[in-house]
Amino acid sequence: MELRAYAISVQGPHAPMLNPTSVAVGDHQLVLLAGYPGPGHVAAALSLSGRLRPDGGEVMLDGKTDGRVLRQRVAVVDAPGITEPDDALPVKSVVGEELAIAGKKAGGKAVQAWLEEHGWHEYADKRFEHLSIAVRTELLAELTVARADVEVVILTMPDRHGGDPHDWYALGKDLASRGYGVIITCAEASARLLGVTAAQLGSIDQPEPLKVAPVEPVEPLEETKTDIEAEV
Repeated sequence: MELRAYAISVQGPHAPMLNPTSVAVGDHQLVLLAGYPGPGHVAAALSLSGRLRPDGGEVMLDGKTDGRVLRQRVAVVDAPGITEPDDALPVKSVVGEELAIAGKKAGGKAVQAWLEEHGWHEYADKRFEHLSIAVRTELLAELTVARADVEVVILTMPDRHGGDPHDWYALGKDLASRGYGVIITCAEASARLLGVTAAQLGSIDQPEPLKVAPVEPVEPLEETKTDIEAEV
């Protein structure tokens, strides 16, 4: 799988929202896409995912331009004003809505089971705004990849909430290790703090994505004959 955008641009009412930007990501790859905080981050995320037609350039998934396929296989996480949840909702309501979008069971028992599976059952009745920044971002990302068709995950400005950039960068690497292509848009200050060479909003020439090794499967330990005899 490869998502590739060439010179995509978005014009706002009075000024460009996104200057020509190229970026590419494949499975098991991670890209930081850095730039000045503002509408360019959301414009890039929506253009890359087929939710906004850019005024210039093109976006291709596996060499084809198809907005419907992009919307199905490229997911945008926590974009301000677009995909971010209502902070006043309890966590269990947000989880239920996202599981329903993913085509999963979304009743009370299913929501509780999902939260327990991920170790977040204690947050079920909390308002979403009361989650720590690290938990918020991870929870939304995990709900996003619950959708069977998602292959590319775009975390949109996770640093706008504050917190430690190493948390969401580690999350991005974990998702990439599981086979997803991951793009994280962030401020340039976050990229510098991480010590990572980032792609740039408004740039055509970009560094190569970070390749992340796949997760090695953990094989169960086999009991030896000696172990069994010792137990007897």
